Amino acid sequence: MKKIALFLTLVSLAAIAAAGWWYNNLTREEFDTTRWLSDSFENVQSIRVRAGKNDFTLEASADGWQARIPGASGAIVARAIPKKVLGYLVRLSELEPHRSIGGFDRGGPEEYGLDDPDLRIDVTFSKAGTVPLSVKMTSDGGGTIFGWNSRSPGLVYEFGSKVVEELGQTVDSFLDTWVLKFDEENVAKIQLVQPFGSSWLVEKRKEGYYFALPGYLKDKPASDSALKLYVHSLALLRADHLLMDQMETENRIPALTIRIWTGKDKEPSSVEFFTIADAPEVYLGKSSWLTVPFTLDAQSVGLLVKSAFDVQGRTVIKLDLGTVARLIVAHGENHYAVERGDTGWRLMDRKKDLPGIDMFLWRFTELQFEALPLNNLPDTAVKLMYCKLQDRDGETLKELTFYADPKLPQGQCWMKNGGGMYYPVSSRLLKDLQGMFPSGKTGADS
Repeated sequence: MKKIALFLTLVSLAAIAAAGWWYNNLTREEFDTTRWLSDSFENVQSIRVRAGKNDFTLEASADGWQARIPGASGAIVARAIPKKVLGYLVRLSELEPHRSIGGFDRGGPEEYGLDDPDLRIDVTFSKAGTVPLSVKMTSDGGGTIFGWNSRSPGLVYEFGSKVVEELGQTVDSFLDTWVLKFDEENVAKIQLVQPFGSSWLVEKRKEGYYFALPGYLKDKPASDSALKLYVHSLALLRADHLLMDQMETENRIPALTIRIWTGKDKEPSSVEFFTIADAPEVYLGKSSWLTVPFTLDAQSVGLLVKSAFDVQGRTVIKLDLGTVARLIVAHGENHYAVERGDTGWRLMDRKKDLPGIDMFLWRFTELQFEALPLNNLPDTAVKLMYCKLQDRDGETLKELTFYADPKLPQGQCWMKNGGGMYYPVSSRLLKDLQGMFPSGKTGADS
């Protein structure tokens, strides 16, 4: 009897195991990944995403993608980043469920909570005759996500616990926050306008940037390097926060306006910044690229404020270094003459090689005035050094005179270029020249 009972027990266990196998392998089919979504997602017209309080639609537009967000006063439309939208579609299409449930062993989709899903995605297509796609997903509260799509209405799919989080993104993750959109290499004009500060307009010519405004700088060169850096900073500018409410600014004067023309475009890319009375740490911005207003911190806006002086070409000396054959220096009681030879530079009266002169000549051409030049030298200035640059024929190329002035900021001196104006420049070059060409009898005779 015991053998019979044991035999019956083993048969019962085998039957139970077989039933379990049948349940898992016949009613719950192993999933073929091609059956989740066969759509290639070509010709997508719109994607509506609803997850909790999030409800927005991504729409294809003539120049890319835009996000439409429902609002109390109507829908707000903002630019979306095409790359992120396309990446979202790729992620949706490439989902790999753990398995599919055929025949709804617990009833219809509503038995899995899919009648009130945690996430719903509806996709429409621009191609005529293409049926819209609907996707629903919900959590069972235990780490499993159930999914359903209208392409396979007879199946429910099981996913990992992170799927709803990945696909239930907020609209912010799609929004474009670049303030301006223009081709850095094709800039033709740049304008900065301040109602109570320096305003200017520069135009690019074959030789570089030149001022068109203000009038006193018209046709004078601007600093190509400073403007190139400025343009690059504008191209990289991003909003801190996009505002999903329309802000009234029509009757307000912006604190700062920047315009950039590229190529032969008649209309510029532009951005305006407005002060906010109760929030001095931020500015309200409006740009020609973004369709919604935005905020930017005051420090970042401050870095965009450049005076005409900041972008002015401030080089004092223009010189072809290859034409310089002789340097004459008068410092105190001493006079030095240095001549270029076949092997380098040499003091003429002592036939002593003097290295480093080429570097000094280059540094002459790199001098920039640190403030506006003056027509008349202040009474407090004292002459320190005189330099004359000549060519091989003895013709004077440049005459430079340096002056000390206790009223100048520390680290500056005056420099006169020929018979022109007096420029405040860095005194570092002067100090190095004083070291190489000392004053007094001891320095001269050494």
